[in-house]
Amino acid sequence: MPRLPLILFDIDGTLLGSGDPTHGQAVTAACQELFGVAGDRRLVDMSGRTDRYILTKLLLAHGLTLEAIEPRLPEAIAYMGDYVARELPASLAERVLPGVASLLDELIARDLALGLVTGNPPRIAESKLRAAGIWAPFARYDAVIGGFGDHSHERNDLPPVALASAARVLGRPVASADAVIIGDTPHDIACARACGARTIAVATGRYGAEQLRVSEPDLLLSDLTDREALLDFLLRSA
Repeated sequence: MPRLPLILFDIDGTLLGSGDPTHGQAVTAACQELFGVAGDRRLVDMSGRTDRYILTKLLLAHGLTLEAIEPRLPEAIAYMGDYVARELPASLAERVLPGVASLLDELIARDLALGLVTGNPPRIAESKLRAAGIWAPFARYDAVIGGFGDHSHERNDLPPVALASAARVLGRPVASADAVIIGDTPHDIACARACGARTIAVATGRYGAEQLRVSEPDLLLSDLTDREALLDFLLRSA
């Protein structure tokens, strides 16, 4: 079994940079095909949010009611997963952010537990990371450790889901103090704080370092190339 701490990564803006529109197009297509509305993504701030949140807020902005939306969210998320799997480019290797691949290799070499806390639903997360060539580090166990964007509207709900899945996969309880969440938005920092996990913020998404500093992450980095600072922080309790 891998060692703790459990390191939980966000995906978009943390592991992968922006540029591919497929996931956003899947949101619009689900709104159009399943709910008959335009799905104008400009109506919702999507950064750091879960797909359940994004879909719900977007459909509400188009005049639908919660009663009409909630029962069909699983269908919409499944539709989006199919869309992304079908339309995603064969390779997203160019979107892997600086330092990510070598960091993942280092963490595996040190036999540390890895997982995901992401607004992406599981199938979309897997499709993106497979296309980027960095899925294998998260697929070393019988099941993927993670809290995903189909679990809840609120990102703060995702770390406890990830900790519960880690306990099942690793065969032992994982305390929140034994988890580190790495992300690029204030929402990532907030969800770590809400569950008592440590947090690393990276200024590789839409938020700059000074904006992230306001949320008081335990460690703030410009990107994931600072291996010395990263490993020193991660291995303090390993």
